[in-house]
Amino acid sequence: MRKSIVFVLIFLIPLGKNFYSQDLSLCQFIGKSSNEVIKKFGKPKFHDKSNPAMECIFYQDNKARMAFIADKEGIFQIQVDFMYNNKSQAESALREFLNECASKRMEVDTLSAVDYKILGKGIRMELSVFDNTYTKKYEVKFKAERTAWD
Repeated sequence: MRKSIVFVLIFLIPLGKNFYSQDLSLCQFIGKSSNEVIKKFGKPKFHDKSNPAMECIFYQDNKARMAFIADKEGIFQIQVDFMYNNKSQAESALREFLNECASKRMEVDTLSAVDYKILGKGIRMELSVFDNTYTKKYEVKFKAERTAWD
């Protein structure tokens, strides 16, 4: 059941190196408890437990904004905005990630030059590049969701 997602997570290890300063795949938290996230990243900037059926954990620094959303079965969604100083850096990181997906025979659906949907066993991802004129940064918006376990 959970073994099927291991294949998907292996290809995401480079994601941590390119997108986020910590050498860790953020998607490895899919299916894990919120305590595992807190153990790795420390005290969150915001932790919402107002709904007994759901828990949201938020982090933010100068490189990324991260949200981990959990239910009783563990983390089921991760959303991250990775911030880059210029378009070239953002596009390079995106290209490298997509190349890694292709090498692992993931199903990549190109919606436009800056929007992608990616499917793998037990996980669905979306990637897009966004020019944030307010922060004067380029962002790679990343979303990963748990899908039916195989």
